[in-house]
Amino acid sequence: MSVGPGNEAYERSVAAQRRWQAEVAKGTLSIQEVAALLDPGQPDPARVAQLAEAGELLGVLHEGVLKFPKYQFSGADIREAIPQLMALAKRGGIPPWDVAYWMISPSSLFAAQDRPMDHLDDPDELLTAARYEFETIW
Repeated sequence: MSVGPGNEAYERSVAAQRRWQAEVAKGTLSIQEVAALLDPGQPDPARVAQLAEAGELLGVLHEGVLKFPKYQFSGADIREAIPQLMALAKRGGIPPWDVAYWMISPSSLFAAQDRPMDHLDDPDELLTAARYEFETIW
């Protein structure tokens, strides 16, 4: 039985991943847009790339272009929980796309079974859920 391209389950998985990527990409900013948001007077895309590399921002590659989910910003500021969330993900070996998916997916880790991104104003609650999600061994 083949487990790669041509296998029906594999093809469904790839199609699902592409749908998720498209969904996440709808709510993203380009590196230039983030640079202008963080420092309208002197936008610096290189600084944004450095922040992403350092784990201060969640950046995902979509069709070869680095994109940044909008939910991680509050006005011109990076939300408090994002750097800590990215540090948890890094420790757990969780890739950025998986973090992005998790943030927009309904989760039973919250009483209302809503999305983690809906809890960005409560960093403690969000990070507790992230610890459980990212550090639990199944």
